[in-house]
Amino acid sequence: MVKLCDSAPDLLATMPPHQALRAWMGRFIDYATAKLGMADALRALVESGVNPYAQSHEMMPAALTSLLDASVKAGTIRPDITATDMFAALTGIALASGKSEQREQAERLLDLTMDGLRTAVR
Repeated sequence: MVKLCDSAPDLLATMPPHQALRAWMGRFIDYATAKLGMADALRALVESGVNPYAQSHEMMPAALTSLLDASVKAGTIRPDITATDMFAALTGIALASGKSEQREQAERLLDLTMDGLRTAVR
């Protein structure tokens, strides 16, 4: 988890904010997939009402907030999305498509999520 969260600044330093966010989202799914049985464990914890990341409750929001804030500042995503919203969306994708054989589906869901985050063209 630390490696995942610590990757946010590096991604922001090497690519545009919205691309850094999308890359980080992919890494989140990689992390979830790499953990044997993590999707099942997440599902059980979420259903029980327990926060599966209570011990790292500061790291995850900080990483997500930095990525979201940079993307909002760049004008590429909506300003009304919180780190908590994003974590819920990513957890849902991990639960639905967290197995390695479901990676293509996870990628489509991540792209769909990014489409929903984009600012409206008026």
